[in-house]
Amino acid sequence: MKSQFVPLLRNEVAKAARRKLSYFGILGVGLVCVIIYFVAGQLSNAATVNAWGYVSFSMQMVFTDIGPISIIAFAAMLMAEETGTGTIRAALAAPVHRWELYLAKAVTGLLYMMVLSAAALLFSAALAKIHYHFGAVGDSMGVVYSRNQAMQQFLLGCALSWIPLGALVMYGLLISTMFRNPGVAVAVGISSLFLINFTKHLVGLDPYIFTRYIDYSWLNLLQIAQGMDYQWRPEVWMMIELSGVSAVVTFSTGLILFVRQDLNH
Repeated sequence: MKSQFVPLLRNEVAKAARRKLSYFGILGVGLVCVIIYFVAGQLSNAATVNAWGYVSFSMQMVFTDIGPISIIAFAAMLMAEETGTGTIRAALAAPVHRWELYLAKAVTGLLYMMVLSAAALLFSAALAKIHYHFGAVGDSMGVVYSRNQAMQQFLLGCALSWIPLGALVMYGLLISTMFRNPGVAVAVGISSLFLINFTKHLVGLDPYIFTRYIDYSWLNLLQIAQGMDYQWRPEVWMMIELSGVSAVVTFSTGLILFVRQDLNH
């Protein structure tokens, strides 16, 4: 049977584009960026150093709360919305494999994560341009990082920030597979995210939870924006390993559950 992954992905993206929740997340991110613009100087001296510092600080704030909430809410709706209403049976009535449909939903979640992150970045950069310039980074002794060096580090940080967010998408999709009621799935996804973040330090699980790295890239870029010397390695390898393992485990578990689910009831 010919693979139906591309048509399924196209259909999932089209459904996501019609979903109000998708735009609500982007709107929420934009609103937070505007709020940060007016209070950034009061919250952090790093945000007032230069445009690089402002954008890094803004992105860190966005992905402290509203960003992860929007991503996990979107991912938690992907499967539960259809299994809850029974419309998924119509999709599976066509000659498609369940793994193809699950993979299409996973890729859709990743695409939304990238769009949301890019929107937050554009909002932050546009607001930064009002008062700052994306120039060289220096201190009293002179230039520490040239404009090109700062840009390279910034692009690297942006790419690295997607790794733990991708693991978050896979976790949200797992929750969406476990609960057929979309409201329950979203509530469980968001509440479990906050519960994990609040208790991981108390029970000593912080080194093993990928969510610790959600704002990792932006914290490092804040240091770079201040002209501080910082090396990505070896911590970045731990981030990639932990986020990668978490993503594979949650994706595989969700896929197995979905393939074995009885969707006739």
